[in-house]
Amino acid sequence: MINNQFRNGMPCLRKIQRTGFLALVLFVSACQQDPVIRERDVDLPACATPYTLQLPDFFPPLPPTPGNPLTVEGIELGRRLFYEPLLSGDNTQSCASCHQQNASFVDGNKRLSIGIDGLPGFRNSMPLYNLAWAEKYFWDGNARSLEELALIPIEAEFEMHENLFRAVRELQEHPEYPGLFYRAFCDSTVNVERMAQAMAQFLRTILATSLKLAPGSVGIQSRSPQEERGYRVFLDETKGDCFHCHVVNAFNTNFEFINNGLNPDPTADPGLYGQTGDPNDLGKFKVPSLLNLKYTAPFMHDGRFSSLDEVLAFYDTGFHYSSTLDPNLVKHMDANRKPVPRKWTAQDKEDLKAFILSLEDDRILSNPAFSKP
Repeated sequence: MINNQFRNGMPCLRKIQRTGFLALVLFVSACQQDPVIRERDVDLPACATPYTLQLPDFFPPLPPTPGNPLTVEGIELGRRLFYEPLLSGDNTQSCASCHQQNASFVDGNKRLSIGIDGLPGFRNSMPLYNLAWAEKYFWDGNARSLEELALIPIEAEFEMHENLFRAVRELQEHPEYPGLFYRAFCDSTVNVERMAQAMAQFLRTILATSLKLAPGSVGIQSRSPQEERGYRVFLDETKGDCFHCHVVNAFNTNFEFINNGLNPDPTADPGLYGQTGDPNDLGKFKVPSLLNLKYTAPFMHDGRFSSLDEVLAFYDTGFHYSSTLDPNLVKHMDANRKPVPRKWTAQDKEDLKAFILSLEDDRILSNPAFSKP
């Protein structure tokens, strides 16, 4: 596990080099009523270049990241670190080993990833796009910031299994990294905080979207007749009833955690409860987006389903009741708490699959901005 200083997010960069002129400006402005302090004055390293992330028209604004604004140099450093095997205990694996760009940033076709010691993990590898809008990360909510998310796999025994401070030492001794850290943070000293900040910056830039989820006529015109029929099944509460969790917006997820009835006894895999200790969170896992689902099999937090057909069969009659089961699944059960088959036809299911699999953004699979340097 990592230190508590990372549990609640990363501290702000406080030691920013300032010229005498800037210090004078800040002194004078402090004497004025209600001074306006720009982000550059507080957060942005003086040597770094501000970066504005270009968002699709129907995306909400990028959430603020106090203490870690996006910079050209910080993002590039984060990209280098994402592909850097020095962050693993035996220098053989990087973050990209289990989050492969050509597989929409999952560990392609693997139920569970294998760490450097040959140990399987406990979760199916999640895709890494549109992360900036989430508030908790991992299937079970084990991280509360992208900075924290970037660090946990490095020390995890069944993943990269490296000591963070040993990784820092290796980067400090590397012929290129001190210079890269200087360009990003105006200081060539490599430390855990800056390492996490740079990787978080890079991860915030990975976006995926589909016009088929766009509001109004744009979305309608983007869907084929079969996809439009599947979209209606997706919204129909007697059929697909998918939209409560996989909401029809830019992200196709509500970013919440729910119990979808995978296990008869949710204590066997407690999910969010393992982080919060709240009995109401028992068996709850993060709702993933359906974007690029055609590239991200197998499915569910433990990778138990190899195909979309298996997923639909599960939501038809395969889920299990427990006290924390999501209400939108409870309503599809009878008085004996057994799933009632939904009112969909074979054609409905084919149309639904066509719509879900059309939610694709294949640009991220080859975008050089996300590729290995």
